[in-house]
Parts: sequence; C-alpha cells; structure tokens
Amino acid sequence: MKKIYLIDWNSFIYRMFFALPEFSTSDWKIVNALFWMAKFFVSTLVKENPDYIVFVKDAKWENFRHKLYGDYKATRDRMPDNLRSQISYIEEMITKMNIDIIEIPWYEADDVIWTLATDLWKDKNNQVYILSGDKDLYSLTTDNVFIYDTMKKKTYNSEKTKEKFWVESKLIIDYLAIVWDKADNIPGIDWFWPKKAIDLINNIWTVENILEEVEFVNSWSKDFSDYDKSIQSCFKWKTFEKLLNSRDDAILSKKLATIELWVDLEKFDLEKFIFHWNNLFNDDIIKFFKDFEFNSLLWDDHIEKLSNFDDLGLKVNIIDNDDELNKLSSLIQKYNSITLDTETTSLNYIEAELVGVSVYLDDNNIYYINRLHDWKAVSDNSLSDFLNKLLESDILIVGHNLKYDLQILKLYLDWNYKKYSDFSWQTSLDL
Repeated sequence: MKKIYLIDWNSFIYRMFFALPEFSTSDWKIVNALFWMAKFFVSTLVKENPDYIVFVKDAKWENFRHKLYGDYKATRDRMPDNLRSQISYIEEMITKMNIDIIEIPWYEADDVIWTLATDLWKDKNNQVYILSGDKDLYSLTTDNVFIYDTMKKKTYNSEKTKEKFWVESKLIIDYLAIVWDKADNIPGIDWFWPKKAIDLINNIWTVENILEEVEFVNSWSKDFSDYDKSIQSCFKWKTFEKLLNSRDDAILSKKLATIELWVDLEKFDLEKFIFHWNNLFNDDIIKFFKDFEFNSLLWDDHIEKLSNFDDLGLKVNIIDNDDELNKLSSLIQKYNSITLDTETTSLNYIEAELVGVSVYLDDNNIYYINRLHDWKAVSDNSLSDFLNKLLESDILIVGHNLKYDLQILKLYLDWNYKKYSDFSWQTSLDL
C-alpha cells in the first residue's frame, strides 16, 4: 500500500498558527506557526513515514467562485499579521526540505486536492490522507480516502464521516449548501440549521431532490402527510416559505460548495513528491533550525553540546564583601531588567535558609552574592538593604520559579529587619 498525504496549505498553516500561543526568538521574530510546522515534519512525519507528500495552495487573488458570488469568503478575517510574517519562513523551510508546493491559477486548494484524490482513489493500492480542516473535503472520504486531523490524531473514513455529520459523505456538499457556512460565507437556506438539513437530506436526498419536493407541495401535488414526521415541520408555515423563497440561494450555495473536478493536472507526476524522511536533516535545514533556535527539534549529533558551565566562556564575579555589593547595587540601576535566582538549603521555603543570590545583567556582568558559603561573605544588613532597594525599584526581574525566590527573599528580609514585615510588593507575592 502507498500512503499519500495531500496537505491543504492554507487550512494547515492556520491550524499550526492557532495550535500554539505566540512566542518569539531572541531577536523577537514570532515563530509559533513555523515551529509547529517544523515539529510536524521532524516528529509526526518521521514517525508516520508517508510515501508521498503533496502541499497544495490556493491560487492567488480571485477564483471562479468569486464570479458566481461576489461575497464569497467576504466575511473571512484578514490573515493575522503575526502569521503573515511567518509565511515566507515556512515556504523557505519547505523548499530547503526539497518538498514541492502545487498552486494552480484560478482554483482553490480544495479543487486540486479533490481532483488528485479522485484520480488516486482509483488505484486501491493507494491510501490517500487529506490533511485539512475544511468540511467540504469530508465528501471525498471512501474506503481508501481519509481526512486526517493531525491535531486530534483522528482519521475519518466514510463511516466516521457519517458519525460526525449524520449524513453520508457523498451528501456533505448538499448539507453545506443548506446550512450557512460561516467560513466561506456560503448563504445556505435561511432558518435551516444542521438538524433540519440532516432531516431533509436523509429523507429526501440531494438539494435538487429537496427543491423538487418543495414544488410538489407548493403546487398541491403532495400533502404534508406524505412525508415523514421528522420533515413535516420543514413544509409548514414560515419555515416552508423560507424553503420556497431560498431556491436560488440553495442552488448557488451548492455550486459554491461543490469542488471542481476538472482541474488540469496532466503534468502532475506523483513520483516527484516522494517523501524521504532521512533527507529532512540536510545541512541547510540544520542551519535553519539553529538560526531560529529550534534546538529541541535537532538530533543529538546535530547539536554542539556543552560539557559544563566553563565551556560557555562566561565569567561569574563573586561578591563577598559589602563594598563590592554596593558597587553592584549602583550598576544594576543602569539596567531595565535583570535575571535573579536564589541558592537555598531546602525546596520548602518555610524551612530554607538563603545561602546566596545570583544576578545576571548580561554576558559580561554575572554575579554571585555569598551569604553562607565557607568563605568571605556579605553582611546581612548590607544584603537586606541591597534586596530592598532592588525590589522597590522599577527594574524587571526575570527568573525561573520566581514565586519561590520572592518568598525566600521576603522571609529573609522579615527575619533580618522586622520593620520590613509589610512590604508594598507583598500583594504581588500573594498573586
């Protein structure tokens, strides 16, 4: 069996962007979508090892559906700027991985995917997985064409699709033509929500069949009693008026929801899209991941490991007297932010004693203030004055498990100076 992944570029990129909170590199590039896409390649794809991968993009600008309906997708929000800024990086990464992207003028990705899946489905040795969140593509599911939700790790065949929508996969387009599709701004039939759409489709079949029955009722050729009780309410009073007056909208909606099967893909050669997972980590990609600080995605032999702190080439300045501590206090005032950490005798802050304090200003200014180690140390009074001055300043303090550190410092200051028992920053500690 050949495992083929057809990936809907736009849908996939959006899902990657919203899958993780925004975060940035050290030079403030937002990279959450880029990172999640990279992780998808080096984690998910390496494990699942498909035989072929085809990325498909929507054509730029308008497509033929805009000619049918000027408001098609008009309600869609503009792409977030923080996602737009990552698109070029994602394309660069995919190119470096030697993976091609298909884009056919005048057509959406859905049309291209539908055409490919319909052709590939004919060979029962092919297992086609469509990676997309678009509902219309569920209409493609068969015994060897699947929708693959990579976020939920769920795969839908025709049976699972019916469980999800309550209609057969081949009637998904009719379902979407009746129910207003907010994502694409397809008008649908006013007042008809999923339950009514499901009842109509399961009892009458397609949109065309439904409209034909509407004409029968309107012309008195049929009566309400001729229909199942579940759909009699659709053929009565105001609801029937909506159904009768929405004929043009229903036909237009089905045209908009129907995926075009006549995309010219004569030059498409599946063999050009063979996926080799062992080629992912080429030199260009390793450098790319390092540039974007994606070290967690690199294999051990790609990382230049540091055996200990000394290999970083950084110097720690020991503060072991009050004069040096006063100099550090003056130096800190020139910085907008510092990194702070405490050295203690216990993880339980009630029992712990403060042994020392680490302060990082930059790579050239790293300090350790000694209080209890068996060598020269600063006095408690000077250390208390230093800490109190620091905590009352506007300097941003960064740390790991900072709540614990602040609890330690407060207890130390309470112990050393009873007059500091009610600090103005105590409320922030409680938070």
